[in-house]
Amino acid sequence: MAGTAVALRRYPVKSMLGEELPSVEVAATGLAGDRGWALLDAETGRVASAKSPGSGATC
Repeated sequence: MAGTAVALRRYPVKSMLGEELPSVEVAATGLAGDRGWALLDAETGRVASAKSPGSGATC
């Protein structure tokens, strides 16, 4: 089955806004630069997400 991509987007920081790209390299692990960073909750040591952002998240 083949399809057509109408837009390419990547999200460099987990659960934050993405960016539209004119082209992107695709590797076995996914899009280059996608989700390379995340916010860490300093109190719990867990990665914050849009579903449960936590408090005190730092970069």
